[in-house]
Amino acid sequence: LQDICMLGLHVVLAVDRAGLVGEDGETHHGVFDIGFLSQAPNMRILCPVSLDEQRDMLRWAVQEQNGPVAIRYPRGGDRSYTQSDWDGTNMVKGHKEGTNVAVVTYGTLLENAMDAAALLSEQGIDAGVIRLLSVHQVPEQQLTDTLQKYETIVIVEEAATGSGIREKVAWMLSREGNNHRVFGLDLGQEYVTHGNVNALYAHHGLDANSIAKYVKEVLKVEN
Repeated sequence: LQDICMLGLHVVLAVDRAGLVGEDGETHHGVFDIGFLSQAPNMRILCPVSLDEQRDMLRWAVQEQNGPVAIRYPRGGDRSYTQSDWDGTNMVKGHKEGTNVAVVTYGTLLENAMDAAALLSEQGIDAGVIRLLSVHQVPEQQLTDTLQKYETIVIVEEAATGSGIREKVAWMLSREGNNHRVFGLDLGQEYVTHGNVNALYAHHGLDANSIAKYVKEVLKVEN
């Protein structure tokens, strides 16, 4: 806060172990950092989805950015999505168009969101999937333009309750005056224990099946 952001210094924070880290345990899960880093004025927080995107973000942060940047990346390597969508300007990526609901996420949780959308499609629900490349500052105009056609929005994040972006996005959309309904899934308020990452996803309702089930419940409530 004082030594970097107050002075607007060009410092790049490489934040290892974003999200769930499995057997490293509850002391190492990176599920609180967005909450405290986003309180710092002038800070940028980037969330790569792949190793290629991580390299592009690091290169941009070092060579082209002037102020403080935190790049939070997960333990391990690529999941199914391996390309980079980072160009330094576009902070919102639409991975799938939809009509009934938008699932918004960031980082490597994209894979679970895409799998959930595929499951929903099999049941006649057309879910769009949108990924944020930057979670602070949240790119307000890009995000509201992307989400304006959706009445129902479900934000899925690998973060502790209150340490993510759900409330920020809901507040942002409410100022637009549109009739959006914003819901969310996260890891809850308790410390997450150790365990296989996929098992932890399932336990906390962030695997594809749980996300699809939650979206169906949300749509049923609204209708």
